Amino acid sequence: MSTAAMLVYPDFFKVAVSSSGNHTNDIYNRRWSEKHHGVKEVVSDSGDVSFEYTIETNPDLAKNLKGHLLLTTGDQDNNVHPGNTYRMADALIKANKRFDFFLFTGQRHGYGSMSNYWFWLRAEYFVKHLLGDTRWDVDIAQLNVEQD
Repeated sequence: MSTAAMLVYPDFFKVAVSSSGNHTNDIYNRRWSEKHHGVKEVVSDSGDVSFEYTIETNPDLAKNLKGHLLLTTGDQDNNVHPGNTYRMADALIKANKRFDFFLFTGQRHGYGSMSNYWFWLRAEYFVKHLLGDTRWDVDIAQLNVEQD
């Protein structure tokens, strides 16, 4: 939804972080988000059920991006397939839009053992792009303090 907000209301939202996003509903569980986004259940005369999708997906709207967007995914996500994020990245590239991308290797949907790293990556992204603070170091200072 953070990516959708950036693409549907590009003059309002300036920064978003999208973690393991469901950007294109054709490769996700249709009983989850799609039932709230314009999916119509159609029952034929013979009783067969099909679904009609009438919404634009995030990749369809990629050309609208104006702000800063960070896309992340885990390469072993067992909830939202990483292909959702890859397709979003592909659409942004084809629309000639700049964005940031981070892949959590060996991680599932919640980024497990990398959750502290993820917290600070996200926090620093907002600090940089909302507050304009570009001071940073190759080391994530807070993580190094926590290890000491």
